[in-house]
Amino acid sequence: MKGTAFYSHPARRRSRGVTLVELVISIVVISIALTALLSSFSLSAGRSADPMWQSKATQLAQAYLDEIIAMRFQENSPIEGGAVSGCAISGNESDETSRILFDDVDDYHGLNEQARFLDSTVPTSYVGYQAAVTVTCADAAGNTGGLVNSKLITLQITSPTGQQLLFSAFRGNF
Repeated sequence: MKGTAFYSHPARRRSRGVTLVELVISIVVISIALTALLSSFSLSAGRSADPMWQSKATQLAQAYLDEIIAMRFQENSPIEGGAVSGCAISGNESDETSRILFDDVDDYHGLNEQARFLDSTVPTSYVGYQAAVTVTCADAAGNTGGLVNSKLITLQITSPTGQQLLFSAFRGNF
């Protein structure tokens, strides 16, 4: 009777520990949860610099587009302003060997260079960016034939990581 009372007492049954099977299952569940959590952190950490690259590309694009839009519509546009008939993309003239000498929008057509500001400086935070410009005769509806009175300026900025961002603007014939 002495031996049976010891094992059948309810307080003794509740104080049992964790079995080996329960311990192994707990370790497996916790390791799966930690793996999922750490993989999501590593994915977000790898993309944390993207907004910085995009911000710098946007700043460069704004500088380029401001510069291009400030130019005359085309070579034969009156300096004092006014419209010319038609739209032509002739590229830069032979004496316009650098951006500082460009005087009309289509001079920028085909420009592909390391991105830099008009004063030819490249701050160290912009090293490695590329800028490519395409100019086409097109209106807002996408028409390229007939009497088109605007030019579509497409600027592609490529970041040092290879990410390409496209920007575009229209320059009207006024």
